[in-house]
Amino acid sequence: MEEYRRIADRVEAAVRDGRLSPGDRLPPQRVFARRHAIANSTAIRVYGELARRGLVVGEVGRGTFVRAAPPLPGP
Repeated sequence: MEEYRRIADRVEAAVRDGRLSPGDRLPPQRVFARRHAIANSTAIRVYGELARRGLVVGEVGRGTFVRAAPPLPGP
């Protein structure tokens, strides 16, 4: 499994178990990259994967936030 997916899985687990709550703002991608000792490009992929999973939403000029209600698992 690629590194960005493993990191996205950990963030998803934090959302699902309540360590990250709806409305919480994730750090800017560069800060996230430094905290996790990963490249900025990997952080961008992590955030993209989280958005693809429906867990976060990005707002231009404001940041990336945990969605109010994570979507139900698909078929």
